[in-house]
Amino acid sequence: MTGQGGSHDVTTTARVLVGAATVTLPSGAVRERYRREHLGELSALPSPDQVHYAVGALMTSWALRRAVSKETDMTSTSVKAGKPLLCRLNLHHRYRKQHNPAGEVYRRCTKCGKDDPGDPPRGEPRHPLPFGGA
Repeated sequence: MTGQGGSHDVTTTARVLVGAATVTLPSGAVRERYRREHLGELSALPSPDQVHYAVGALMTSWALRRAVSKETDMTSTSVKAGKPLLCRLNLHHRYRKQHNPAGEVYRRCTKCGKDDPGDPPRGEPRHPLPFGGA
């Protein structure tokens, strides 16, 4: 063993725990990559800390499996834009006239797709008060 930050021998217990953690991963290059990565991390730790690291790797192995199985190439991930904040808070919509199949006119927000509920009955506020109100 060398000084701090040097290379340490990996304990048998830590090696077995990392093996158990990586066996849950898809077989092949992915499994081998993470096994080597874990063993590399272990070799940088002193012996008492290796088991702690290996138990953590084992505890999170199913989450790692889900992440690795879900998407193998992060460059092909598409991101769907959500509703604009003002639409989600129902503070501002950009309504535009639309026609339904029967030819009737209605208004729909061009940003989020919400249909305009129309004008409220006379005397009521256009937007409800956030905390009950009178």
